[in-house]
Amino acid sequence: MKNIIALILVLSILIFSCQDKTEVDQVNFDLNLEHFDYYEEDIPFLNSFFANKVKHDEIAALGRLLFYDTRLSLNNSISCASCHKQHLGFTDNKRFSEGIENYTTSRNSMTLVNNAFQISHFWEGHGGLLSDHILNPISNHIEMGMRSAEQLSEKLKSIEQYEHLFQDIFEEEISEDLIRDALTTFVGSIISYNTKFDKGIEIDFANFSLSEKNGESIFFGKGKCGHCHRGNHFAAFWRESTNIGLDLEYTDQGAGNGNFKVPTLRNIALTGPYMHDGRFETLEEVVNHYVNGIQEHPRLDWTLQNSPIDLNEEEQEDLVAFLHTLTDYDLITQEKFSNPFK
Repeated sequence: MKNIIALILVLSILIFSCQDKTEVDQVNFDLNLEHFDYYEEDIPFLNSFFANKVKHDEIAALGRLLFYDTRLSLNNSISCASCHKQHLGFTDNKRFSEGIENYTTSRNSMTLVNNAFQISHFWEGHGGLLSDHILNPISNHIEMGMRSAEQLSEKLKSIEQYEHLFQDIFEEEISEDLIRDALTTFVGSIISYNTKFDKGIEIDFANFSLSEKNGESIFFGKGKCGHCHRGNHFAAFWRESTNIGLDLEYTDQGAGNGNFKVPTLRNIALTGPYMHDGRFETLEEVVNHYVNGIQEHPRLDWTLQNSPIDLNEEEQEDLVAFLHTLTDYDLITQEKFSNPFK
């Protein structure tokens, strides 16, 4: 009898110790809206992006909970934030991201910053709104592993705190559409416009070093970077994807013919490794590709054809120095975008 009791005790200890730590930690469901303002009224574009402006902050705060909750994955091991970490500009510094059961994706995680301003999403450059694609990773068999968003809805309905939150905010029970709205609103709120570059615009970049000023001139001039990374968001406005001559033959064809999305360069110094397959570890390697490594693929972007980018070593260093001015240090430390379960 004593042996049986002892065995039960040991098993109980083992079961408790093996319990998903996330389930233990993620019990605080306070939206914590004090001092949090997700809705940026001074950005006119967002006035149309966020349809429900009255409850925007509440919806975004709910989206924040979902974004960091590993229970959105099949086995409670992966959250959206697992591959999109705030301090890394909402990327994960891995060549290929890790999904459930230690599966590995075939591509590098893209930043989520300024998605509200993007015209395409994922490395294929899928067109449409952010809301059209935001649930895709949840039902991806490698990433988060849920069979469908409907399965996720049923799972969240079994969590009493979520039931109450969705009812209080939306006055409806949990559904795929409401989960989509919450995540879209939170991710769409991750806006970066407080960099050294932004601060320099109105003072003619008096805050820039000589190297950074030279780098800016190169970026928008002989470096040709501004042809694809356009405007103050440094992202594609009129093309969804393009071929930048990474290879002559592509194993991963992207959107077809080796075409991949032109990502934003905001916070680029934080978001390595670079390219769809994370082949470049540093910005120096990226710049060197454009100077020395472009492959003459038949579908190479026209801006890179028959006109080499000729930058000497110092000019390459200046260009990298300019790219570092695009880092938003406030964004990567703001509490309203941080893990609410810590």
